[in-house]
Amino acid sequence: MRLIRNLFLTRPRALAGILAIAVWASPGDGVPAAGPADGFCLDCLTVRLGRPLVVRGPFPDELDNHFAALRLADGSFRGFSANAVTYAIDGKHVWSMGGARRAVLFPDPEGGVSDCGRWLNSVMRVNGRVYGLVHQERNCNYKVSQTSKSMGVAVSADEGLTWSGLGTVISGRDGAAAGRITGEGDCGWVDGQDGHVYAYCLRNSDWRTIVARAPATDLDPGNWRKFNDGGWNEDARGGAATALGFFGTAAGYLKDFNRVALIANDPWFGGLRLSVSADKVSFTDLKEPILPVDEADWKRPADSDLIAYVSIVNPVDGGNAVGGDFMLAYVYVPPGESFASRYLVFQDVRVSMGREPPPSQVGIALTRWKNSDNGAYRSSSGPVVDAAYRHDRPLGYLLTRQGDAAATIELMECVGDASDQVRYSLAIDGDCAGEGFRRLRTAGWVHTDPRPDTLPLYHCLDASERSYFASNRSDCEGLGAMQSLLGYVLRR
Repeated sequence: MRLIRNLFLTRPRALAGILAIAVWASPGDGVPAAGPADGFCLDCLTVRLGRPLVVRGPFPDELDNHFAALRLADGSFRGFSANAVTYAIDGKHVWSMGGARRAVLFPDPEGGVSDCGRWLNSVMRVNGRVYGLVHQERNCNYKVSQTSKSMGVAVSADEGLTWSGLGTVISGRDGAAAGRITGEGDCGWVDGQDGHVYAYCLRNSDWRTIVARAPATDLDPGNWRKFNDGGWNEDARGGAATALGFFGTAAGYLKDFNRVALIANDPWFGGLRLSVSADKVSFTDLKEPILPVDEADWKRPADSDLIAYVSIVNPVDGGNAVGGDFMLAYVYVPPGESFASRYLVFQDVRVSMGREPPPSQVGIALTRWKNSDNGAYRSSSGPVVDAAYRHDRPLGYLLTRQGDAAATIELMECVGDASDQVRYSLAIDGDCAGEGFRRLRTAGWVHTDPRPDTLPLYHCLDASERSYFASNRSDCEGLGAMQSLLGYVLRR
C-alpha cells in the first residue's frame, strides 16, 4: 500500500506520530472490553469540535512531538515542543504558544541512550516537583529508517527550564539493529486517579499499543511495571507486555466519565479514533472519527494534509486530566507542503453524555474566513494557516463520516490555481474539477435532506465574483448570488 511504502521512506521519529500504520494491528483487538457497570454509555456520547486555532509555525526544525504544558505559579503557561532537542515556550494561555523558544533538554553525548535526541512527551507535577516523560533515541540512521527507542524520566526544580535525567524506565525486548526501528517509545502518560501513573507506548516490533505503570508518588526507574498476561509483574525495562490492540499513545483522563482516553490517527478508520477504558487496559472505540482525515502520508510534500502528534490538553492547568470541555493540540502540515511547514494547532472539544444515542454523535465546526488583504472568502473545517484570513462566522457542524441511516453526502474543500482569482470553494464530492478547481481535503459530510436541528448550507459567489463562500441563507446574506444548495449541517 502507498501509505506503508511512504512510511518507511520517512525519518523514523516522524513516522511514530502516525500512530496508525499497522495494518496487522486492527483497532479493538487484544484484551476484551469491560462492560459498562457504572452506567457509562459510549454510544450516548455527543462530541463537538470547534474551529481549529493555528498557534505556532511554520517550523522546519521543531514540532516533531506531542505538545505538553504546565501552568506556572503566576498563572501563565509553559509549553514544550521538540525535535531531538526539547524547547520551552511561554505564553499567557495554554494556546498562546507563538513566542520565542529556548532549548531545555538536549541529546546525550555520543554513545548514550539518547544520543540521537530527547523529546519531552508529557509533564506532571508530583510532590511539588515537575516530572517529564522523555522519548529517547539512539543508534539512529534516519536515511535507512534505523533507530532504537526507549523512555526515560527527568525531573525539574524550576518548572521545566532545566532537567535532570533519572534514567530509563521503559524499553523493549529487542535491541538496536541495523536498518530497523526497534524498542518501545512515543509514550504518553496519564494519572489514572487510582494511585498509579500509566504510560501508553508504541511497540515497534509489532506496532501495538502497550502500557506500563508506576506508583504516582514514585516515578523513578525500577518502579515501572508492564501489563502482561493480566498482571503488572513485568519490569518495564525489557519485560514482556500484552498488546492492548492499536489505540495510539495520545493519552488523557476523562474525569467526568472516569475513563482513560487514547487517540490514534487511523486513516483506515477515517480519521482520529477515540478509545476509552475504565480499567486502563481494555479499550472500546467511539464509532465515528472525531476528526476526518484523507491519508496520513509522511512522504512530504503530499496531496493530503497531515495531522500528527495529538495531545489531550486541559486549558485550565495544561495537564491531560480533563472535564467535558478540553482541547486537542496537534501538529499540522497543509496539503502540498513539506515538513518545513509544520504548525501547532489547538481545537476545542466538548463531550457530553445523554440518556440514549444522539442522532449525530460527532460534529466538527465549519467556519467561514475572510481575507483581510483582498476580501476573499474561504469556508473550511480544517486549520487555515494563512494569517491574512480572519474568522468571519460559524456555519454549523459537519459530520465526520457518511451516515448509517440518513442520506448524507461528502463535501470537499477545493482550491484554484495561483493565477485564479477564485481561490477556495466548497463542493460536493467530485465536483471540484467541474468548477475548474482541484480537490484539497475532505471537509466533512452533510445531510441531503432537512432534519431536526439542522441548517441549510448554500454555495454562493460574492458580488465581485472573486470568491466562492458558504452561507446558511439562500440570499447569501446580501454578499453575493446563491449557486446551489450543498446540504444541511448540524445546528449544534
